Amino acid sequence: MTSFSIPSSARLRQLATGRVASIMFNVGTTNVLRIASSMTLTRLLDSTAYGVVGVITSVAFMLGMLSDVGIYDFLVRHHEGEERKFLDQVWTIRLIRGVMLALVMIAISKPITIFLGKPALAPVVAVWSLSFILDGFSSLAFATAVRHQKLWRLSNMELSANVLTLVVSITLAAITHSYWAMIGGMLAGSATKLVLSYALFPESRRRWHFDMTRSREMWSFSRYIAMSSILSLLIMQSDKVVLARIMPLSAYGLYAIAVTLAAAPAGLSGPYAIRVLLSVYSKAARENREGLRRIIYQTRRKVTLLYMAGVGGLLGGAPLLIEILYDPRYRGVTPFLQLLLISTGLRMPSLSAKQALIAVGRTGAQLIGNIASILWLAIGGAVGLLTGKIMLLVAIVGTVEVPNLICFLWSMRREGLINWREEALGPLAMATGAAAGAGLSWAAMAALGLS
Repeated sequence: MTSFSIPSSARLRQLATGRVASIMFNVGTTNVLRIASSMTLTRLLDSTAYGVVGVITSVAFMLGMLSDVGIYDFLVRHHEGEERKFLDQVWTIRLIRGVMLALVMIAISKPITIFLGKPALAPVVAVWSLSFILDGFSSLAFATAVRHQKLWRLSNMELSANVLTLVVSITLAAITHSYWAMIGGMLAGSATKLVLSYALFPESRRRWHFDMTRSREMWSFSRYIAMSSILSLLIMQSDKVVLARIMPLSAYGLYAIAVTLAAAPAGLSGPYAIRVLLSVYSKAARENREGLRRIIYQTRRKVTLLYMAGVGGLLGGAPLLIEILYDPRYRGVTPFLQLLLISTGLRMPSLSAKQALIAVGRTGAQLIGNIASILWLAIGGAVGLLTGKIMLLVAIVGTVEVPNLICFLWSMRREGLINWREEALGPLAMATGAAAGAGLSWAAMAALGLS
């Protein structure tokens, strides 16, 4: 009996302290704080505040994606990634990028807000440029911690920053009842992350060291990433640009809340794919190419099915969730959220396929998938604009992951990596979760007299 208990204890300890556990902890605490923040701030502020924050974060995200040079991938994969000189050079490039982005954001604050039909928001956009400077001065721990498997310390850093963001936002909202409370809270969180990126990772202290040769090397590495990032930008932000222009801030605020809620489960899919799946798939591709297909599905099966069933449950239970979290003014969030959760659910198998293709050197598949998604948005969006149906536009955005996933699966088939039965289990789990969530939502709302 003892011989069985020892491996079992070791296995439980590994699960509780491993990479997946750190990601689950980070996702769980982040979403708890996000819900607490949303429930509190929506009672202190109106939906216009969320519309304002949605506009400025979209502008910042666009600038960030346009200047994406793949620093994370460059650091994690580079053979000199442990050397101080190399890290100093990369940190310097990242700092220059941050300062330049801040200056650009200040310069475009007026014209971009005029284009969006919200010129009064120009000062807010300009102030938010400080976030780029704070990010530029922070350490490279976001990448070096992954390389050294210090994921729990990284999770603690992010948790601390999120807690301070929540406290500052709620405190300022109670005092000012203004959207500036949310801006102040997020900047305070960024400043906290900057400080902790050095305090928790003392070896991350860097110094200025600009090297033109290193800059050219990084650009040579990242030029394809930059191209894909620009396409991803069009996919991820086109809806916000269009809807921010045609919707009043109060209505856009409801959509912004839905976007935030729909993104919550994605906090698991992205880190899990990057920090876990890519390393496992890459090792298998090098050492056991013939067994890669089996390893792909064996590695991702449980997490993928639980994730997609959970997202389906959120989709079906969205009416009850919104009733619990918000007051009646925010019921309009429900249909937006349900549509956006479709792509959130499909993101897990899509990212898994993407990492598998990267592991075997098929990096061009991402570009093909992005092109297919852009065509989906362009055609569907044009129909939505011509007919004036906002919900059709949202439906197109909510299903934008469909063409991307199809392209990835087609590329996997060409590489002999596809297992159609396994791929079908994910959508089935999502549909089952949606049915269960809808049933629970109907029963609970009927019992509470809310239906």
